[in-house]
Amino acid sequence: MSSPSFLIIIPAYNEEENIGSVLSGLLETGLAAEILVINDGSRDRTEEVARRYPVTVISHPVNLGYGAALQTGYKYATEKGYPYLLQFDSDGQHNPNDLSRIMNELEKGDADIVMGSRFLEESSGFDTGFVKGAGIRFFRLLIRKLTGTKITDPTSGLRGVSSSVFNFYSIRDRFPADFPDADILIQQLLMKFRVKEVPAHMRQREAGVSMHAGFKPVIYVLQIMLSISVVIISHKLAKKVS
Repeated sequence: MSSPSFLIIIPAYNEEENIGSVLSGLLETGLAAEILVINDGSRDRTEEVARRYPVTVISHPVNLGYGAALQTGYKYATEKGYPYLLQFDSDGQHNPNDLSRIMNELEKGDADIVMGSRFLEESSGFDTGFVKGAGIRFFRLLIRKLTGTKITDPTSGLRGVSSSVFNFYSIRDRFPADFPDADILIQQLLMKFRVKEVPAHMRQREAGVSMHAGFKPVIYVLQIMLSISVVIISHKLAKKVS
């Protein structure tokens, strides 16, 4: 039997209340994909619960951040030679039934990055809240202005990427350790990676505290804006050199 072409990576930090149901839901779909949980220095029983399931678990000795956990998954996928990788959150908000559509789009070969969007016509209604909703609208406008590309859900963590993308970001210092978001998406678009969105049916978090919690919205936006500035400057310098 040939090895699956897809690796599902799940960054997890203090998700003992959710990781079991997330893994059960993924395994119930019967998708032809391996599953990797990156336990990002959790202080609870996240690792213990994850190891009860037929999945691979890698644990960071300390909490390094969401971006660092993603990059660990990217490095693993590069080392194992996977053609495609799927990002899936550990908090229960992503619907595993959306993955098959992302997989199909990637296999068509006309997109390097396929993102699940909460805001397309077939998507489920999802209340992001006023502050987060304002941030999403702001990043939509910024991405459109800087790249000419319309992205409806720039902060979506549900996405699939081809090896050309994750091989690039598996290299050290090319990926932010905390929250890769609109900044990395802008970089990917400027690098001419092909991005496509598909409808997603996301759910409200059921338990626990998200690894995204703890950042005040204003500080978060400022951090992303600073990172976007670095992306733009680096891109312009790279064009001059080439």
